[in-house]
Amino acid sequence: MKKILVKQPVSVGNHHSPLPLAVRSALSRLTVKTRRPYHRHQIKNILVRAVNWVGDAILTLPALNNIKNFFPAARVTVWALPRVAPVFYQQPVVDELIPYLPKPPGANLTDWLKSLFRLRQQRFDLSIIFPNSVESALTAWATGTPQRAGYDTDGRGFLLTQAVQGPNLMDGFHQVYRHHGILRAFNQINYDGFPKLILSPDEMEAGLQQLTVYGWRPRQKIVALSPGAAYGPAKQWRPERFAAVADRLQQELGAFIVLLGSTGDQAAAAKVAEAMDLPPVNLVGRTDLRTAFALISQSDLLISNDSGLMHAAAALWTPLVALFGSTDPVATGPFTPLASVVHHYLPCSPCRQRQCPEGGQCWDLITVDEVLEQARFWLTRY
Repeated sequence: MKKILVKQPVSVGNHHSPLPLAVRSALSRLTVKTRRPYHRHQIKNILVRAVNWVGDAILTLPALNNIKNFFPAARVTVWALPRVAPVFYQQPVVDELIPYLPKPPGANLTDWLKSLFRLRQQRFDLSIIFPNSVESALTAWATGTPQRAGYDTDGRGFLLTQAVQGPNLMDGFHQVYRHHGILRAFNQINYDGFPKLILSPDEMEAGLQQLTVYGWRPRQKIVALSPGAAYGPAKQWRPERFAAVADRLQQELGAFIVLLGSTGDQAAAAKVAEAMDLPPVNLVGRTDLRTAFALISQSDLLISNDSGLMHAAAALWTPLVALFGSTDPVATGPFTPLASVVHHYLPCSPCRQRQCPEGGQCWDLITVDEVLEQARFWLTRY
């Protein structure tokens, strides 16, 4: 069964939308097991443990804003893996960003213990834990933070002082709403709207200058492609079809094509570039994350698999065509009105597998023509 979801555009200046009634109902049914009462006025120093992937981190930004709204006098420190930390640069609600070192053997034991000791010295009043793992709750406990809030998952409830019960109530809703559910620990249902990445004017200008160096001309449509996905091949559309779409956009609109992604996406990007009639600008693995954000912010369209850069485009209000295979666009689709989602539902959907045992039929069903149709929609509208 085929499903193409086309979300109609709204004003880019409107970064808020009402909380759906079904979501509000689910949030209101979440309960909290309190092991240590807290007093709101006593919370002055908050540690937020970030999730571990770029796209997931972007989807926590509305909840992060609400933390600051509920504790306006508190200092907010985000504890994040280095690969995720750039998501939080320039965010006005973030007072400090501290790199998270994975527990041994992922990091040197001495360095890991030193980092925990430095955090203990900061005397946080409250830790809000977005990941669902036992490890994330255990390390929050190890920082000596007296109040610790998060979902009661994987048997870790005993490590939390404000344990939100019933996270399964948020199944079937977008991850943005699921992250908001953690704030039920403070009896909050408030909603802060769409995720928004913040770039400085210098970063955006540098992105445009970089494209100019590679031959972009003013008024030429910029189309970015993100053909990789960190999760695995089951999240990647066929490289030759990415190439065919890019070729057609070059022929029809004179589009300037740039490939973006991380080092792990280089193999997929090389296949796309090799299959194209005219060579694209291939920057996959050649930019840092903030530069990739800047390039996306200057693009007229991103065509992407379900990836961190897809969520970045949504949070930068860049129109996009998002392609889904093994994952669920209801839960992790682009959270923006400026997107088309192309996805074919099958009896096995969503399998969430890294490698497809069925040969990737969900990807074979996505044709060049239907992706082109959605790309033309956005490129001719703006």
